[in-house]
Amino acid sequence: MNIFALKTCIPVTRISLDAILAHRGANPSEARTFRHLFGFQEASTLAEDESATATFESLLQQTAVQLTQAEKIDAIILVQGLPARSRRQRVDLALLRQRFDFIAPDAHLITLNQQNCATLFWGLLMAERMLEQGKYQCVALLAGDTLADFSLAERYVPGCTLIGDAFACALLRPGGGERRVSGIHCFHHPAFWQGLDGSREDIKRFYQSHDALIDMALRQYPAEQRKDAWLLPHNINRLSWQTWRRHPDRAHQRIATDLIGQCGHCYTTDPLLLLDTHPPAETGQPAILLSVGLGGWVGSAMITSDTFAEPQDA
Repeated sequence: MNIFALKTCIPVTRISLDAILAHRGANPSEARTFRHLFGFQEASTLAEDESATATFESLLQQTAVQLTQAEKIDAIILVQGLPARSRRQRVDLALLRQRFDFIAPDAHLITLNQQNCATLFWGLLMAERMLEQGKYQCVALLAGDTLADFSLAERYVPGCTLIGDAFACALLRPGGGERRVSGIHCFHHPAFWQGLDGSREDIKRFYQSHDALIDMALRQYPAEQRKDAWLLPHNINRLSWQTWRRHPDRAHQRIATDLIGQCGHCYTTDPLLLLDTHPPAETGQPAILLSVGLGGWVGSAMITSDTFAEPQDA
């Protein structure tokens, strides 16, 4: 399976970390500590006149230019980590299907929203199975969440992360290409079932298990391939990845964390945002997409290119 078209959108509007923490009743010193430890500066957000639906419409139009003349999208999978049906988060796939000629009128519509920020990988796995069956030839994977309709305080997970808005559209076909997807793995660890509704102690326990959950996912890939790969992970926070790399066996790993300070942790879309800026065809290295979500949901996938560039230094 190959991602033959990928477009992403990080909204230009930003909310400062200080403004978000002020809505939680935090004092300025807590904001300074959080910024220093975790690397967050601000969170991206949809503006008042923007919505997930309008953003996905734009991304679909951008990716559709890479369809062949006779080709149509025959399935759409909407991936959201937050099942809230707020005004700007809600997406009506049936209306979206009717809007464009490049989407088949009987295109299959699926919504996944139960695996927190790792839901992306359940979507990739479903797309792979659909394409393998032969009934579908082109699947559109729409991923993205917005908290724009909620209190600013909802963006802050104490001692863990800062949630931003972002969106992605990936078109998938059978076969290979510059973003060949393989080795999709999805896991659930029910010990962390509390998720975002957990107490501070629950979230702390999840955070302390973060390294072990990452290692479990990465062990699914051959050591040599893993060693050379770029890790394109969820932007949970900078400290988590600094801590993970302190182990001698991990110190060599290339990890893309450059979006943490720019937009926050964008839930389901982080790995696709990073794939857009670190494509294997340009880096010369394979990539491993990875998310470890609150609630104990873990997903990963390998991305390789059939036409590698010369390897770049980390």
